Amino acid sequence: MQFRTTRPRLATAVLTVMTLGAGAIAAAPTASAAPLPLALPAKALVPIEIEAAHVPAVAELDKTRGRVTLSWMLSHAEAHLDVTLTHIATGKEFRKRVPAPSVGSLFSFTWDAVIDETTADGERSVDVPNGKYAVEAEATPLDRAGAPAYQTSFMNIVRTYNPHDYNDNGSTDTFARDALGVLWRQDMKDRPTSGQIRTSAMPSRVGGGWGAYKQIEAVGNLGGAAHGDLVAVDASGVQWLYLGKGDGTFAPRVKIGQGWQVYNKIAGGSDVNGDNRPDLVATDSSGYLWLHKGTGSYSKPFTDRVRIGTGWQVYNHLTAVGNAAGTSAGDLVARDTSGVLWLHQGNGQGGFAPRVKVGGGWGIYSQLVGAGDLDNDGRADMIAYGTSGQYGAYVYRSTGVATAPFSRQTTDLYSYQGTRYTSIA
Repeated sequence: MQFRTTRPRLATAVLTVMTLGAGAIAAAPTASAAPLPLALPAKALVPIEIEAAHVPAVAELDKTRGRVTLSWMLSHAEAHLDVTLTHIATGKEFRKRVPAPSVGSLFSFTWDAVIDETTADGERSVDVPNGKYAVEAEATPLDRAGAPAYQTSFMNIVRTYNPHDYNDNGSTDTFARDALGVLWRQDMKDRPTSGQIRTSAMPSRVGGGWGAYKQIEAVGNLGGAAHGDLVAVDASGVQWLYLGKGDGTFAPRVKIGQGWQVYNKIAGGSDVNGDNRPDLVATDSSGYLWLHKGTGSYSKPFTDRVRIGTGWQVYNHLTAVGNAAGTSAGDLVARDTSGVLWLHQGNGQGGFAPRVKVGGGWGIYSQLVGAGDLDNDGRADMIAYGTSGQYGAYVYRSTGVATAPFSRQTTDLYSYQGTRYTSIA
């Protein structure tokens, strides 16, 4: 070892100085005589291992306020952890580098189930779709001395069914037709943000040619699939069904009826008779209210009509809002020509209880539409459209109380666009 060879050379140098006597100056030791540095033992490599993963097999986001916590136990904390979540059906990814914990070696983070998507208007955070995800973790030592460790788990994200969800991310989608006949889909956030119900991304273009229809209704799941559908009636009275594909788009339209020109108002989406299928109601010029029960079959989604009411000519607007008042079936709201809004609670047998006055002043809106559960409180809400200024629309959250069924709240939906669209669904 080098340590053993330095001592004789140092002793020789000292002896030379002593021989020369006092005042004598010895020649400086040569470079070969300089002491050599001590060599420290090489640091042993400590391999990194992922000892355990805590990834839930099922993440029920409506029970956890839209969040899920994921964690991994590593063999030591001198590492960083890179996590990738991939939605298997679409390939959409979320990536996260998890920093080392201050104590211990448990690496964890809480995911709010959103991803960033880039659009022409910038980057927006959008709710991720439901379904199966691959969760891949890669642990790398900080000194990169040694191979990374890998671990893969699978997780299913599920949310409560929303009949107004058209891209399978749990949140409500609204549809708006502009003056050129183009239909646009607007995705809402899955839950309030800072107390306000907000949009999730910029509107998506569904397609043109929708100006041919005199009414468009978001009616929930008519065809037996897991996603919401649209029904449209054209000027000649032909009724068309657009089956939702679960990605915000629709299958080619299917003709499902004719003779619907006899109706001046239709409203779909509420389960009026308690069979867990969305039904459709319509009024004619004589003021009769007609019920078309849902069948669950896309080839013939409605039964023949049954008359269930009279005197409905006093109303100029009709909206199916689902179960808004906490009863056993879907409800309707109807606005009369004086701007007074009335609640008709479904009785679960294909009819309605006596109407309850909601209040006046509703004539300021051009359209009222059922919107599903916007705030994840388990009750169906409503959107009122057609006001000028910053708030082109308002959200009316259901309270579950028949005598005061709605509470108004601002939203950024259709901000400064209260007169842009000719139809909302």
